[in-house]
Amino acid sequence: MDINVTSAVFQVFAADLARSLEFYRLLGLSVPDGGEHVVVALPGGNTLSFDTEQTITGMHPGWTPPGGAGRVALALGVDSPGAVDELFARVTAAGHDGTLAPYDAPWGQRYATVSDPDGNWVDLFAPLAS
Repeated sequence: MDINVTSAVFQVFAADLARSLEFYRLLGLSVPDGGEHVVVALPGGNTLSFDTEQTITGMHPGWTPPGGAGRVALALGVDSPGAVDELFARVTAAGHDGTLAPYDAPWGQRYATVSDPDGNWVDLFAPLAS
C-alpha cells in the first residue's frame, strides 16, 4: 500500500513561549497569542507550531532540551534581496543572534540566517535579481 504525506508541521519546543512568538512575529508571520500550544499557517499549506517545554515533557517524559543548536532549520523565502537584509537587521536589532549575515550565495539567492530564542536557525532567502 502506498502512503501519501498530506501535510507537514514544523514544531518548535520553546523555553520561553512568549519570546519565541515575538521573534517569529518580527519575521512577518501572523502568530496568534496563545497558551501552551500555538499554531501558525505557513505559505504553501504547511504549519508551524509552538509548544512549551512542559507540554513536550508531558507527552514525552524522557525528553530534555538539547544543549546546543538543533539539527533542523526553518527557511523563509521572501520577495526580494532587500527584504532579506531588512529582516536580518530587524531581528538582530531586537537582540537576536545573526548567525550568518546576508550575502549573495553562489546558488543565486540572497541568503542569511538568524537564531530564535532557543537556538533554532531560521534561514532567510530571496532570488537574486537577474
